[in-house]
Amino acid sequence: MVAGFLSLLTGFFFAKKLTQPVQELAIGAHRIASGDFSQRIDVRSRTELGDLGNSFNQMTDQLETYIRDLQRSADENRELFLGTVKGLAAAIDGKDPYTRGHSERVSRMSVAIAQRLGLPDDECEKIRISALLHDVGKISIDDNILKKPSALTDEEYVIMKTHPQKGYKIMSQIRAMKEFLPGMYMHHEMVNGEGYPQGLKGDEIPLMAESVAVADTFDAMTTDRPYQLAMKFEDAIERIQAFVGTRYDPGVVSAFVEACEEGQIRPGSVKLKKRSGQERRQAAPSVEVEPELVPVS
Repeated sequence: MVAGFLSLLTGFFFAKKLTQPVQELAIGAHRIASGDFSQRIDVRSRTELGDLGNSFNQMTDQLETYIRDLQRSADENRELFLGTVKGLAAAIDGKDPYTRGHSERVSRMSVAIAQRLGLPDDECEKIRISALLHDVGKISIDDNILKKPSALTDEEYVIMKTHPQKGYKIMSQIRAMKEFLPGMYMHHEMVNGEGYPQGLKGDEIPLMAESVAVADTFDAMTTDRPYQLAMKFEDAIERIQAFVGTRYDPGVVSAFVEACEEGQIRPGSVKLKKRSGQERRQAAPSVEVEPELVPVS
């Protein structure tokens, strides 16, 4: 009996010694599958299992380096993309000295509204880029109309109103721009259906376009133009509130007013919130029905 007990104990000891490295490898594989490349396995053995453990650690090192390089490349590409977008927006605004900086201001105010609405970071970023490019169609509007130092005639206004379609036609040719199109194409729609170019009503207008519309109008109100002086900050806020139910969605205007009252949007500046990495990871992805875009001839 003693001999049998010692045999069982010895067998258990050696079995544990053999299975422990396998368990370590399995745990390490699960960590990698979940995206954690920070830890290494410790297999102290001169057998094939030890060699396998060393190879496993080397593979993890290479994967971690590869992913780090990919992230750096993605960040560089994103900065290049944003730089191009900002350059294009600045070129459009630069056609008219009275609108210089307009797209950047509208972009920041649109993001402030989106943040107040509780949208996740990825949606805020889409709104930011869409707002930067909301006037891209004006690049094809004649300078005699775009820079006219007085109010437009009815005929000229009809031409000016084509800039959303022109912007859509330009940007829809670029596949990567698809998710930014609603804000560019629909920022002149009104909830009562009297906007353009599609005459959409209420919930037919995507939140991206609603946010850009409020920011666009407010910046136009508070900026000197050839045919009108800038409104006072408080008067412009009241004017925006007066458009609730006719031009703008109540929730979007409420978020805008709240941002103004709490100092996030102030005369001449917009202070955007910054989320921690953990908050960004926990932010729930939004689900939004993609609006139908009418093809532009």
